[in-house]
Amino acid sequence: MPSLSELISTVHHLVRTLLALAVLAGLTAVAYVGHRAYQAQQQAADAQAAALAQSQQALASAQQQLEEARQQIASQAAELAVRQAQIAQLEATVQRLETALHYLKIDHRVARFTAIDQTRDEATGEISTLVEFVELNDEGHPIDTPKQFRIRGDIVYIDGWVVKFEDKYVEQADLERGTSLLLFKRIFGSGQKPDDGYPLDEIGSAPRAYARGGKMSEFEKKIWDDFWAIANDPERARQLGIRAAHGGAPFMKVEKGRSYRILLRASGDPTIVPEPLAAASGGQ
Repeated sequence: MPSLSELISTVHHLVRTLLALAVLAGLTAVAYVGHRAYQAQQQAADAQAAALAQSQQALASAQQQLEEARQQIASQAAELAVRQAQIAQLEATVQRLETALHYLKIDHRVARFTAIDQTRDEATGEISTLVEFVELNDEGHPIDTPKQFRIRGDIVYIDGWVVKFEDKYVEQADLERGTSLLLFKRIFGSGQKPDDGYPLDEIGSAPRAYARGGKMSEFEKKIWDDFWAIANDPERARQLGIRAAHGGAPFMKVEKGRSYRILLRASGDPTIVPEPLAAASGGQ
């Protein structure tokens, strides 16, 4: 039989072994718990990292969309600015054309004549008309003493020289070329030859309706002093801005007691229009 000391030694050895196993078991448990905790923590960290990456990706996508939206807005703003500039340019063009058209269509009142009396010769059937002629300003007021003429016939001719300038000068309301010019030469009736008509102008004078009582400009003097030479020289007329220079004799079959106004369009020829009966009988 083993001795007591051997039994004690065996017991001690067994106890140490059990203690060692207990310690090992405890360490193993601790290690397992720690590993599980680490795995849980790692999984949480991975989940956070994935969530962060997803958030960053979403943020990057949102930033890209925002940048694209900004670029689109900038492009649309640039396009809008171009369109606004085009609209402004078109509006300016329309305004310029409307202004030009306005100037081209301006009618100047330059004279008025009235059939004061009208008689018929019973023997010959010939009609004679007493006509009063006076030049007017733009307000329709006489600028000279009215003159009376007894003409043969009931159709009145107003003969004159007409100067029409290039439209660009009329459109710009040029000081010297902003409107056509008219110089009255003579008045005659349908029963007379033009050469037998009565003179209306004073030799060497400018049209009173355009002089406005002032001194004739050198430009006007140059035109009237050499009218027919200019009319027959296209190059010289072009240098003066003249598109046409010629004679003209508008006419009207008149009625006794009726007044007629002679108008000159800024870009054209003289015309004759009857005044309303109330205006004709009521004054200017």
